[in-house]
Amino acid sequence: MRPIIKKQKIALFAPQGFLDGNNASQLISIQEMQTVRSTNVSMVLVSLKKVVFFNINGITILLDMLTKLQKQMRVTIGFCDYTRRQYEAFFKFFDGEVPFSLFKTIDIALLFAGGNEAKEGEENVLVYNEDATQRSMQAIEVFDRGYNPVVVQTFEDFASRAEDKEKFVEIVESTYLGMMANRIAAKTRGNCVIYYLKGFLDGTVTEQFDVVYHQNCLKVGFQLFMFDATRVSSLNIHAANFFSRLSTAGAEYGALIAIVGLDLEKTPKRFVEELEDAGIMFFESEADFFGDETVQSMSGGGAVAKKEKNRLTKPVVARLPVLVSAAMGTLQMMVNMIAIKEEMKIRPFEPHGEELMASSIAFYGDIGGLMTLVMPKELVKKSCALLIGEESDDTEILADALSELVNIVAGKSKTLLQEEGVNISITLPRSYTSIDDLASTLDGVQGVQVNFSFDDYPFTFYLSP
Repeated sequence: MRPIIKKQKIALFAPQGFLDGNNASQLISIQEMQTVRSTNVSMVLVSLKKVVFFNINGITILLDMLTKLQKQMRVTIGFCDYTRRQYEAFFKFFDGEVPFSLFKTIDIALLFAGGNEAKEGEENVLVYNEDATQRSMQAIEVFDRGYNPVVVQTFEDFASRAEDKEKFVEIVESTYLGMMANRIAAKTRGNCVIYYLKGFLDGTVTEQFDVVYHQNCLKVGFQLFMFDATRVSSLNIHAANFFSRLSTAGAEYGALIAIVGLDLEKTPKRFVEELEDAGIMFFESEADFFGDETVQSMSGGGAVAKKEKNRLTKPVVARLPVLVSAAMGTLQMMVNMIAIKEEMKIRPFEPHGEELMASSIAFYGDIGGLMTLVMPKELVKKSCALLIGEESDDTEILADALSELVNIVAGKSKTLLQEEGVNISITLPRSYTSIDDLASTLDGVQGVQVNFSFDDYPFTFYLSP
């Protein structure tokens, strides 16, 4: 099956009929792989337009071949020309962790590959995705290619706007940027990370829970951790010990762990008492948790700094230009201003400017550290207007948008580092509406502070251990 080259940007394979474990291995030959390698495309995709059936076995076999091309050519890989039902099937196959990109049509793929150029009078692109991070990433990618993204937050708004098709050069939905995505099983609400549990909890919870990820969330500055146990039947001594250890380890950060929705009548009383002795709180519902006075008193605070003072390692400092480039490239594009570098020093964090907001995100793997973006509220409004569809003065909305921004910067950093053979994972972002809370988190830490200015707006990039 010879690949079709679309506008010198995409190598497209278009199989027909069935795509399963019996025939998938025959769809792309060694010669065809070599043909693709000889091109200068930025994407290698498989069209499902003429596929009547596919299953996880067929997709996995194809994915193995596409991944080889991805590593050798540094291209985006994925699928296009599918139905909504097929789109949803991918997420079921991979349990929500789709390791490739999905484009509803080849025209949408060309939009993201740079194969379709923006033309005067045809610059509007409607963007919708159920996931807020995906909406933000897609909007930025569209904007970066010269279009004006019209971002909608709800399906109802999308359906209404989509009826007026002539206003948009393209309508982007049922599309997923896997090459930049960093989907995780947890969600945030303010200063709280919410984990979702289900079934009977035993010793396997230790294997399923990413402790390193959790530790890095503490490092970012999260203090509240809620375990949603509404779908948990019960737990045993091994799970109880796990939660006790988790609570003890978080104590030096001033972290609070709560279990919400657990059926206490089906849970041995001694386990509940042991967990309460370890400092874990129990609530019937999420509303009870967030309405608790202790929780509310911690909702805006920064994390207590860890007593031991770590230092940035040489491998992390060596990648500083990559991290700064990802941040500044994104910001300059979004505010349409050129940043001027003012100074770079190894120092404790020092606020630069007034009415500051900030967002941090930790990364770990081959290298590890904490990346923080700090800017005045007015610059947040300008840089995040694209993410929320309009300028806003609502501090909570701006904080959420700033978190999305730092998440996107971290995603771009991850991609750039992968090209250099450095692999990292990233945590959820943590936003700060009070610079004092950030200073508390970074208290006693020595990092690299790089100060910039966008016209009259100060901006700080801070990299710490």
